Amino acid sequence: MSGDSLAHCLQLDFCDGLTVADARTLLAAFPDIEHGLAAGARAWRDAGLAPAACSALTSRRRRGPGREEAAALERLRRLGACALPLGDPRYPALLRVIPAPPPWLYLRGNPAALAVPQVAVVGSRRASALGGRAAKELGGELAQAGLTVTSGLAIGIDGCAHRGALEAGGDTVAVMATGIDKVYPRRHRELAEAIVERGCLVTELPPGTGPRPAQFPRRNRLISGLSLGTVVVEAALPSGSLLTAHAAAAQGRDVFAVPWSRFHPGGRGCLQLLRDGAGLVESAADVLLSLGWPGLLSPTAAEDAAAHGTPLPGYDLSGPARRLLGALDAGERAPDRLATDLGESVEWVLTAVGELELAGLADRGVGGYRRLR
Repeated sequence: MSGDSLAHCLQLDFCDGLTVADARTLLAAFPDIEHGLAAGARAWRDAGLAPAACSALTSRRRRGPGREEAAALERLRRLGACALPLGDPRYPALLRVIPAPPPWLYLRGNPAALAVPQVAVVGSRRASALGGRAAKELGGELAQAGLTVTSGLAIGIDGCAHRGALEAGGDTVAVMATGIDKVYPRRHRELAEAIVERGCLVTELPPGTGPRPAQFPRRNRLISGLSLGTVVVEAALPSGSLLTAHAAAAQGRDVFAVPWSRFHPGGRGCLQLLRDGAGLVESAADVLLSLGWPGLLSPTAAEDAAAHGTPLPGYDLSGPARRLLGALDAGERAPDRLATDLGESVEWVLTAVGELELAGLADRGVGGYRRLR
């Protein structure tokens, strides 16, 4: 993708009168954000944008960046931040297929951490000593197995999971409920900088946004949306961690929980999840086995999967994914062209190709999707 994605995303974020849904419509209709912004009113209308949105874009283009937007751009550049809009090949495949994905992500650190399969480890801010130990050990074991450990940068279980991954020499992703330039809680500033060195901080919220209660459920759906599965280490009833688990289940992702005694109030949320069918986790091996993670496969099994162009265990393809795989070849084909050829919607294609990317059977190049094996 050419151009300055950070400046382009800020241009849309600071465009008065343009909603998040409008931004998604714009990005879905054009090859990339730069083409979308340059298209003009007629093309915007043809793409399905409402007159109010077209007017907002026209007005923003005419007047140029305002003082607040220019200051935000300078601030983020000093921090080394970047932005990944929908359509960028680095935009996480799993997040792309959740309902109403963010039209862009702001991040600091290494975007490649988002390309590695992730497992979320979440839990109570008021973690017990045993809960914190369990989260740290799980984070370390998952990282050692080659997975990125994803959590929410909160005190308690989240912080322990991040530290466990870092101390194991692995990658970790922290999803923020604030702007990328506002670390919360403040006591985790040092941890946040360590994460930037080994993974990344990521958020959908505009720069300068401070913590507000309504933003944490939004963050939670991104934690689960980025991940193959979500492990709840310790959670009371009710709790935000259970909201993350429910979001994971609604997104079709695996949910796991650590078992606790019924006499431990901080673990009752986990017991509820286990009663509801969550996978029981005593160690990272339980998660890895359930996911069929290649690190636990014999070399022969992994080689056979690659040689026959079949997904690794843990990736049972749906009917749409198998159908799309049959339509792909080594050449790159754009989502809209695939949708037309197969008589399906672009959303159908993106959902199916997300499965193929996770199974190692397809990836995205500059011109579209291609079959790998």
